[in-house]
Amino acid sequence: MARGDGQHWEEDELLYSSRDSDDSPILSYRHEKYRRYSSHVREGKTEEREKRSTFSVLAKFFLFSTAMILFCVLLYIPVYNKANDQVLKPAVAGWSINTNRDTKIYVQPENVTTIHEPKDICPKSNRKEKNKLFLLIFVCSSTSNFEQRVAIRETWGNYKNYLKISRIYHAVKEKYKNYNSSLDIETESTNVSVNLDRIQRDISGFGQLLPELAKALQRNIAKATEPAEEKRFEDEKEDDKMLPEFDMNKVLGDQDDDADFDYEYDTNIMKIPPKGYEDSPDLGRIMSLLKHIKTFPKFEPELDKDKNDPDFKLVFLLGLPPNDNNTDVQEKIETEVETYGDIIQEGFIDSYNNLTLKSIMMLKWVTNNCNESVRYILKTDDDMYINVPNLVSNLRSRAKTFDDNVKDNSKEYLLIGDLICGARPVQDTKSKWYSPRYMYSGRVYPRYLSGTGYVLSAPAARALYAAALTTTYFHLEDIYITGMCALRSNPRVVARDEAGFSYAPVRAPAAACAAHTRISAHRVPPPRMRALHRTLLQPLAVDRCERKQLAQVKQASSAGPTRAAPNSKKQRRFYKTPPKCK
Repeated sequence: MARGDGQHWEEDELLYSSRDSDDSPILSYRHEKYRRYSSHVREGKTEEREKRSTFSVLAKFFLFSTAMILFCVLLYIPVYNKANDQVLKPAVAGWSINTNRDTKIYVQPENVTTIHEPKDICPKSNRKEKNKLFLLIFVCSSTSNFEQRVAIRETWGNYKNYLKISRIYHAVKEKYKNYNSSLDIETESTNVSVNLDRIQRDISGFGQLLPELAKALQRNIAKATEPAEEKRFEDEKEDDKMLPEFDMNKVLGDQDDDADFDYEYDTNIMKIPPKGYEDSPDLGRIMSLLKHIKTFPKFEPELDKDKNDPDFKLVFLLGLPPNDNNTDVQEKIETEVETYGDIIQEGFIDSYNNLTLKSIMMLKWVTNNCNESVRYILKTDDDMYINVPNLVSNLRSRAKTFDDNVKDNSKEYLLIGDLICGARPVQDTKSKWYSPRYMYSGRVYPRYLSGTGYVLSAPAARALYAAALTTTYFHLEDIYITGMCALRSNPRVVARDEAGFSYAPVRAPAAACAAHTRISAHRVPPPRMRALHRTLLQPLAVDRCERKQLAQVKQASSAGPTRAAPNSKKQRRFYKTPPKCK
């Protein structure tokens, strides 16, 4: 029994211990299940953490790689652009990347570099205002453009022609200075006499109407009984279609200018009769042949006796012929110098990319020879028609305003022309305005004036010349002189827009009126230049152009002040849209 009790106790103890131990079937199962669940959860979390860690590493690697690629690209772009501009793209002719662009080397400010220069252009003293030349015109011309220079000398550059055109210009301006915009001047009622129009305006009552009609009837009867006057070609009223290409000589049946006649070269007297007409008694025919020869002496109006000082003088600025062996061109220039005496020739190669050098030479010559004895300087090209009366009138008004509003010791720093703003360098290698990065690294050019024509005062010329000697050479002349040098000048010269200047070409049929309205007209070949000049010498044509201009002003004013630019093509022929500069 005791053994049995002990055995029973051992079984109870075993059962009890089996219940509390991990080896019990129930607890072991539960523990195993919990362990499996815990391990599964832990494995899931571990896998999730591993996945997240892998994704984070990949994202960081991707972002890092992207950043490095972008960084390398950003570093490579300037190098690529520089290499592309300097190696792949062609250089500016005559100015490669290794060419020294220090202007002092070429200008030689301490030396005299002129080969030919005229005499007595600028007065020797500038102490008195009456000894001061008002306007000096520099025409930058190519060495081989002989025909262009002759056309300028025969048209707007000739001072006697200037006096003729100036009288017509000022007479028309005086006529319409009190123009009443309420009248429709564009109608063709201009065929009615001015006196009759004035009489109709003065009649205020019916009582004055009959006497005036009677007087008008008597005048008509008197004109009907008078013999008819000979109708001349130049007295005929032109129609509205004014053709600037109209050739007067061809209509009148003039002979060619290349007719072969013999002259006595040792005297200024022409041999009369010419060769081939010694035995001909027809003197009328001989005179008709001689009167159209260019060398035949012509009667020209004398200069104003009360005004000995001319309003302007004109010179041509040239370089050397591009080819060293081109002696024929240089020999013709030598003859031109002896014949006209209006050539300034400098010792540099005359080319398009050297136009900046030519303009610096102009500033140098003015600074060294004129010593501010000239008030204004006009720089223009040989394909331009300049309305000199319009320009002189504009500058006279500016000079009076400046003299009336400033002190005596003040200097005028004037620089006006056709203002251009926001222009960007041209990267097209085929363009004449091509500009590689090594010549100009900026993205936008400074505001500048079109090189076709701009005016500057003598103090401004001195300031720009001093700035040019310390400014790196740039081959586009107008951008360099009126843009870069103007920014670096001391005192600073500010380029300003003047509506009369325009680089737009003029075309028929409004070419003559455009030349009358503007100060400058661009791309005018010698035949058209002579045609424009003939038209502007006709008072009726100038009167018609003035009336058309006033009509355009009336139309623009009626459109309101918010109108920025003319809409019609007809208006744009007379007015250029001003640059939008801030």
